[in-house]
Order: sequence, then structure tokens, then C-alpha cells
Amino acid sequence: SQNVYANDEKQITILFTHDMHDNFLPFKIEQEGKIVELGGYARLQSAINLEKRKDPELLLVSAGDYSMGTLFQTLYTSDSLSLRILGQMGFDIITFGNHEFDYRADGLANSLDAAVKSKGKLPQIVISNVSFPVDKDGTMEDSLASLKRAWDDYGIKEYIIIERKGVKIGVFGIMGKEASAGAPMSGVDFTDQVKKAKEVVKRLREDEKVDLVICLSHSGTWPDKSQSEDEILAKKVPGIDVIISGH
Repeated sequence: SQNVYANDEKQITILFTHDMHDNFLPFKIEQEGKIVELGGYARLQSAINLEKRKDPELLLVSAGDYSMGTLFQTLYTSDSLSLRILGQMGFDIITFGNHEFDYRADGLANSLDAAVKSKGKLPQIVISNVSFPVDKDGTMEDSLASLKRAWDDYGIKEYIIIERKGVKIGVFGIMGKEASAGAPMSGVDFTDQVKKAKEVVKRLREDEKVDLVICLSHSGTWPDKSQSEDEILAKKVPGIDVIISGH
């Protein structure tokens, strides 16, 4: 999908995906009585390349759940296939979805380690509302300590500043309440996304002096407006210019 941010002088193209779930290969469905082939990362790469010819400085991002959903997920911990392919495809910045925690803290740690070990091009990962709990003695359990080390080795951040066409852009990631409930064995704590978003946006606007704020949110929208987390986020944190809504 594509979103365009423009003011009187500059136009920024944002290409985005979410919830791709390791669907590297195309699949067939029936449309109007005919079997048609859709999807797959080769087609996606062709679409990206076409847009990059139009705008070489576009921003390519993803809002989580890039993994888990096909048999390719069996390579998640050993080879980190998803992250490495997203890097090769030119994704600039992504965030985690709940399914990146399906193999628990150890699984995500191994995936991050495999990605770094590959020494290939990798996307920057941002997520702001994750914390690593410790016990009353200040000790972190082994699996969480392993994830925290891998997290830091990869270089995961709350937000990143990137410049396109002279526009200073702040990009941060968050995980919503319903989504984080889908990762009950992750071991990490997910803090309130609206409260954290307000903190990060304040920092981006006042300290970093960005021109544009983009949130990669794995929170989702729902028909019931009282439960539509990304719509609530948009209303409660007006300092966000663009929400890429996954989940």
C-alpha cells in the first residue's frame, strides 16, 4: 500500500506492508469463476522497484507480523529468513507484531542473532512500549536476558530519525493491547501504547525537532469504535502525522 505526505514544497512517498506472515510464495484463489494467482514476494519486489523508479527516496516500512504463517516459519530461529529477505528487498524500518514472539523470548533472540550473524542488509526495527522485567532482586530470567542481549546487538530502538528530501522524519513502533495479549508467553512487558506514544511524540517534536512523525502500530482497527485501538491512538495523540496500522 502507499501513502503520500505532502506540503507546499516537498512530497514524501511511504510504501507500507503489514501482516505478511511469511507468504513468500504466490497463492491461488478463485475470482469470478476463474483460478488466479496472487501475491508472493517476487510480485511485491516488482511493485517496490516500480515505485522506486518514480521516487528513489521513498520510505519503505512494515507494521509487524512479518513472520509465522507458512512452512517458512520453521527457519525463523535458525536462519531468520524473514528479516534477511525484508532487508534485501529494501525495507527501511519495521516493527514487531505479536507473532514475532510465537517462539517465546528464546526464539526471538535466536532469530535476531541469526539475522545479525548473516551480515546481510537488515531493516531497522523500532518498538517503544516493550520493557524487560526483573525480579525483586533485580535479576532478569535467563531467556529474557538472552533476548535483551540479542535486542541490543541487533540495534532495536524505540524510534529512529531518517531524512528524505530534506524532511526530518521520526518513526516509532508500538504494540497494542489486543495484539500483545496474543503473545502471552513472550516474557516481556508491553506498556500502554497511548501513554508511551505521547511520551515518544513529545520527544520527537520537542527534542529531536522532526518535521513528520510516523507510527508503525501493531494495534489494529475494529468495527466497534470503543475497541478500535489505532483510531483511539489517532484521536488521543494528535502529534502523530501517519499511523501505519497492522494487526
